Amino acid sequence: IVIGIIFVSLGAFHSNIWFDEAYTVGMVERTFTEIWTIGGKDVHPVLYYWILKVVSLIATAWGVTSTAAKVVVYRIFSIIPMALLGILGYTHIRKDFGEKMGMIFSFLVFFLPESAIFATEIRMYSCAILSVTILGIYAYRLKNIENSNRKNWLIFFTASIASIYLHYYGLMAAGLINLVLLIYLIKNKRGKDIIAICVFGVIQLISYIPWLIYLAGQLKHVS
Repeated sequence: IVIGIIFVSLGAFHSNIWFDEAYTVGMVERTFTEIWTIGGKDVHPVLYYWILKVVSLIATAWGVTSTAAKVVVYRIFSIIPMALLGILGYTHIRKDFGEKMGMIFSFLVFFLPESAIFATEIRMYSCAILSVTILGIYAYRLKNIENSNRKNWLIFFTASIASIYLHYYGLMAAGLINLVLLIYLIKNKRGKDIIAICVFGVIQLISYIPWLIYLAGQLKHVS
């Protein structure tokens, strides 16, 4: 894990940016309200930009003021979700699927070429990958009735909300994972858990209503 984190971090320490990263850096210079409004004309929800705005404010408070230095800070922030994803191989995948599978998972997370790219891009990809993976892990755990507890449902719900507000593919993945788990619970007649996932589903839908207005507009002009 340590070697993997070092490996994916090697490409972070430069200030060159490509077009999408320039968009991110520009968005972070706006206010939270402006990020929401401008983001509504983009193709993804704005949670990542809001989080990075907080990172930017913290960096400024610590004396990091130049754009070049902040770019490096933003890249380091993108590494954190990828590092946590790799650690999941040891803490979660190993527990659920065995030692060998946990090791394979962590190795692939850190050493697949796409991982090395996503880990240092100033975009929401590493955050979305982490949230969707956590969502999938806890959906898998919740299928076992002995794991159906408040903590696991809360983690499942939080990961689902994060996924739908980070990326539209995250929205699609979260919707499918929620649906598959619901079908499984109905098939196995687990009334209490069916109520839980339906309640969480309604809360997710209500929380997404503000963005649905923008989504409806985007569908008209974004292919």
